[in-house]
Amino acid sequence: MRLAAYSLLMVGSLCGCATPAIPESALRLPESTLDVRSIQTRTLEASSELIILTATIAVLQDMEFNIDRIEKPLGVITASKVSDADDKGEKTGLFFLDMLCAMGGGSDCDASSTAKDDQKIILTMVVLPSQARDGEYTVRITVQRVIYDKMDRVKVMERIDTAETYQAIFDNLRKSLFIQESHT
Repeated sequence: MRLAAYSLLMVGSLCGCATPAIPESALRLPESTLDVRSIQTRTLEASSELIILTATIAVLQDMEFNIDRIEKPLGVITASKVSDADDKGEKTGLFFLDMLCAMGGGSDCDASSTAKDDQKIILTMVVLPSQARDGEYTVRITVQRVIYDKMDRVKVMERIDTAETYQAIFDNLRKSLFIQESHT
């Protein structure tokens, strides 16, 4: 009896120690991650990290962003802005849907409340000194947006990955850096 109990205990403990193999693919980032990161990252030359942060603040304010947070020791700036996300085609369709519902005798017709209303765009920038050369900084910008409906419910949450968006921001940042550097 003891031998059977001991054998059962050993088998149970061995089964508890077995771990399932983690698929190798689970530990790899998708190829698209590298593409997105290359769109979001540039190397810039400047006399200091503070010059890049100052130039960035000027660019973001010109783009009507509010500066939410500056972590100067970490080289991080977070900014946001709220803008209109209305889609006229969507509004028109929902208006007609409400009209059809009302004509059918529906009392709780409110499809228009699900229309896109505002979008909050959040931009985060991180500046790191280059390990390759003095006077160079690696700058990474990420942009996300959250779209709300008329009832302040989240309709869409997404990362912005269009190369043109990032190129425009970096072009403006380079111009601002040139102005900042010429004034110091």
